[in-house]
Amino acid sequence: MKKIIAAAGALALTAGLAFGETHETLKAHTLQTGVGDISFGAWGRSTFNVGHQSNSTKITADLTKTGEQAVAVGTEAIKAYETAKKGGSLGDVPSVEPKDDGSNVADYATAIGTYAATKLGAGALSGDATSLATVTALCQKYGTTDSTVALQKYGAEIGQASAATIIAKMLKAQEKDESSSRNYAGLAPDWSYGSRVGFWIVGRTPDEHFGFDFNLDSDARALFVHKLWDANENPEDTNYNEDGKYAVAIGDQAKIWGLFDNSLFQTKIAFGRMRENELRGTIGDFGQRESGDVKSEDDIFQEIWTATGLFASIKGNEDSPLAGFYMNGAVDFAGTLGGESAADTDSEKSVRLYDAVRDSQFGVGYTVPGLFQIKAQYWGDSISESNYRYEKSKYASARAAGFDMNDYYGRMEFGIDWLGFMGGATSFLDPNLNLSETPNANLIEFGIKLPLVSNKDLRDYDPEKFYNWYACMGTMGVIKQGFIMYKGHVWGGQGTSNLSQYSYGLVNMQKNDGADIIMAGADFLAEVCINPFDKQDVFVGLSGNYNITSASGSGNMTSGLSVKDLKLNQHKIAAEVYVKKTFAANNFMFAGIAGDFTIQSMEGLVNDVVNLKYDGKANRFYMPIGVEMFF
Repeated sequence: MKKIIAAAGALALTAGLAFGETHETLKAHTLQTGVGDISFGAWGRSTFNVGHQSNSTKITADLTKTGEQAVAVGTEAIKAYETAKKGGSLGDVPSVEPKDDGSNVADYATAIGTYAATKLGAGALSGDATSLATVTALCQKYGTTDSTVALQKYGAEIGQASAATIIAKMLKAQEKDESSSRNYAGLAPDWSYGSRVGFWIVGRTPDEHFGFDFNLDSDARALFVHKLWDANENPEDTNYNEDGKYAVAIGDQAKIWGLFDNSLFQTKIAFGRMRENELRGTIGDFGQRESGDVKSEDDIFQEIWTATGLFASIKGNEDSPLAGFYMNGAVDFAGTLGGESAADTDSEKSVRLYDAVRDSQFGVGYTVPGLFQIKAQYWGDSISESNYRYEKSKYASARAAGFDMNDYYGRMEFGIDWLGFMGGATSFLDPNLNLSETPNANLIEFGIKLPLVSNKDLRDYDPEKFYNWYACMGTMGVIKQGFIMYKGHVWGGQGTSNLSQYSYGLVNMQKNDGADIIMAGADFLAEVCINPFDKQDVFVGLSGNYNITSASGSGNMTSGLSVKDLKLNQHKIAAEVYVKKTFAANNFMFAGIAGDFTIQSMEGLVNDVVNLKYDGKANRFYMPIGVEMFF
């Protein structure tokens, strides 16, 4: 009984740690040398999915009553203008050829209106009684005695009707009502292109004050992210079957470090590529379960990480006045995650000190044993091309819109972990799962992220990266009765959006006219041991999540059109039930039945002419079968 509770809880509470940091659990793979110990191990993971998926999309563009009236007038005006243009009888009126993308709608409509007013005015000046009566009627309609002013207003009205006609035709061309379905098979998780096998090795001196951590992943993603053998190869020339043998990448750790003690605190210095988790959130995603949109540890509180950099920390000694205090910082000098990097171009390449500091990270935390841990940090970031931490594409759209590095400085994060239900734990890393003292253990975490945006227009342009705010709360624990392990998240964020990715390109609002957007969701997981009085190696699990995105607004689109009373809603639901069998410590196999559903709707009034609506559905039912092994 004690064994299964402790094992389940320890597995959950350490799920986010890098392998280089958990080598103590694998002493069987330790070699003793003259200068210290070397530990090593390997792991593998993959899931096979077979299932059925279907999609449906319906886009309608219904004319309003105003639109119908405008189209009736505009259609005749356009026909008359085109006839005169072909016959060479436009006179001084500009000849404008409409573009397929609608970028010159205003110029084209103005030319049509000008032609209509000129033609009517010419008839009046020649003494045409019918035209003269029409001009007189126009003067009465527009409340003026000046025929020139009346004709100008008439031309503008015809131009507006023509523009409405063109807009209606453009939007009508986007109407569709289609659906598709297919049976499929594939490997997961998709972030490693189907399967992942890794190797790790760590070294420690006898006093464990100096060492190194390194792990290598045969992750197929490496092929797409970074290719040292030919950085200038064109994508169309890549042969993935042949080049796949190079798909090996350094994982989370490739660092050398040292510890230095004094009476008050211990200092750690590290160099290289690293993930440091002392303050990181603990409640992660669901591992082998394939429910989408599940939040991770970093959604609660981001870990410290560098692609190639310097890390330093101070940790108070338990018997000193600084007990419970922790502070760290890291500076990232260059990245090898993608795009341009020092390895691709020039080995002497360096990053400006200012850029390095802008991409730095600093954190501080304090733990009251058995009660709580509080923490805060600054996560430096920049949308400049000199930011090598990410692939160039991450902020490419923001740069293309004219924003620069001084419009965004990263974010501040604040978090609190409640340890009161963990048996007097001094941190989330040392839960007391002794059944006689703590039969039920639980951890609650809360974090909030506040972006440091100096140009508010950036929020409107790209809310997926620049939320006004974002918060996430997580909980996980074990229950003695029934041998249950559980965890979950509740999260939310608010900002503004151009809506392009949510409307499949139908609506793309200008950066000063973003729609208000709210995102929220919840996910959960529960596992129950079904043979508690036997080997305690078979579990039944249930996981699921629900996310909602809601947006509303009015404003101008990048196409030059305007939209009013726009409403958008997107619902995502996923669930899975599975059976898992563990073997040889933390190794396991599982099989399940899963499904996910997306329902989306959008509507808005475009230029008072067209009610544009979008409805979309996507469903997927599948059976995942997977394995994860540690050696």
